[in-house]
Amino acid sequence: MHDQFGRREEGLALLAADVRDDLSRFHLLHYGDRVDGFLISGHNSGTHWLRFMLSAAIASRLGLPRPAYSSGPESDLYIGHARHRRRYPHAPKIGSSHHMPSRLVAMLGAARILRLPPVVLLVRHIPDSLLSYFFKWREAKGLGELDRFVARQPSAQGVDVWWFIRFFNRWGALKRVFPREVMVVRYEDVERDPQTWVRRIWAHWGVELGDADLQAAMAVSSHAVVRAHLDPAYGEDIAPDRGARLACRYAERDAALLQRRLHRHLRHAFGYATLVNLAEPALSHALANETPQAA
Repeated sequence: MHDQFGRREEGLALLAADVRDDLSRFHLLHYGDRVDGFLISGHNSGTHWLRFMLSAAIASRLGLPRPAYSSGPESDLYIGHARHRRRYPHAPKIGSSHHMPSRLVAMLGAARILRLPPVVLLVRHIPDSLLSYFFKWREAKGLGELDRFVARQPSAQGVDVWWFIRFFNRWGALKRVFPREVMVVRYEDVERDPQTWVRRIWAHWGVELGDADLQAAMAVSSHAVVRAHLDPAYGEDIAPDRGARLACRYAERDAALLQRRLHRHLRHAFGYATLVNLAEPALSHALANETPQAA
């Protein structure tokens, strides 16, 4: 499917979505005084996997039970929706969501009217996240064929490439205002060295882990362990078969369209190169050696 919108039309449609978000996205303000920190993540960026490791580490650190499941309500003992009650009075409470903040939050921060608790922002290479989201939800949400999904026009509703562009841009702008409070963590870096990143993330939230705590996190770090601990009553498959997932790939035309849209509209790439071969899930060698940072 051809790209029917030009830069101007796409920009206007994105602006309309931004206005809606600016009037409604105040999760950070609403829950900021109820939590000790936030874990904010893009869709299909390894959230459940990272949460399971982080939860195992803090459970070890405090001598508390580890979550029984890697998904579902019982995975939220320490890291879950900010509205949920604190399970253990002496344990940190970390609010987890896919929140896209209003630009008014950045304005308030720039005026020093607002403070943020420490935020960990988990991101992933957008083409990989988008393909993972499509693979996971294509039947349940009736996403149709991949080429039509990639070619969607901008809308305020749904998750697609436009959602990821807006998510990256909003958080990139907020990190500029709160450079110390917002720590960007890339999925690919965690995948290469999960132990280091589990330690860094909890340190950002004010908790120093010991070696035994890191060992507890590494004990649940594999895909097999995460899959073995899925909540059977939850229903959402957060650890799909990797062979089937990798067989789902962009056609050359779809990759080119996706590349053009990222090049036009992505303002904050968090160290990811936007002009890469999107048909390949792996990042370039140079990108693989970068330290996560806001672009």
